[in-house]
Amino acid sequence: MIVLKDFIHLTQEEIELVLKWRNDENIAKFMKTQNISLKEHLHFLTKLKSDKTKKYFLVYDDKNTIGVIDFINITQTSCEFGLYGIKKGVGKILMQEIKNYAFNVLNIQTLNACVFKENTKALNLYLKSNFKIIKEDDEFYFVSLSSMGGGI
Repeated sequence: MIVLKDFIHLTQEEIELVLKWRNDENIAKFMKTQNISLKEHLHFLTKLKSDKTKKYFLVYDDKNTIGVIDFINITQTSCEFGLYGIKKGVGKILMQEIKNYAFNVLNIQTLNACVFKENTKALNLYLKSNFKIIKEDDEFYFVSLSSMGGGI
């Protein structure tokens, strides 16, 4: 059974685990910010409590942590998402949870993300999940999925 645990309710142990994952070089290399300190991480978690435009979740499969999913720039009609898994093969599970939360809990119409061009694993996961590339620049692909099932 998949459980989403809101970052604002994490235990100290979970906070430290998420920070360790986030700073892992295999994850951090595909993030816009690198090497976050514990102080910065705790400040971020405190700000999440009052920020209605962001939701972050630690994802459990039964009692095992498998990754993190997040939603930012949440509006009535759209949001952006991010994810990172810590085990091979969890991307599909995380993506299913992202789509479910975005379309059935947030009730948005459009789900967006930007992905580093060199992050081919993420791009392939998004494309297999029916996202469409709607734009690109030198560094990123911008992908989108509508609640009607396709890119906008």
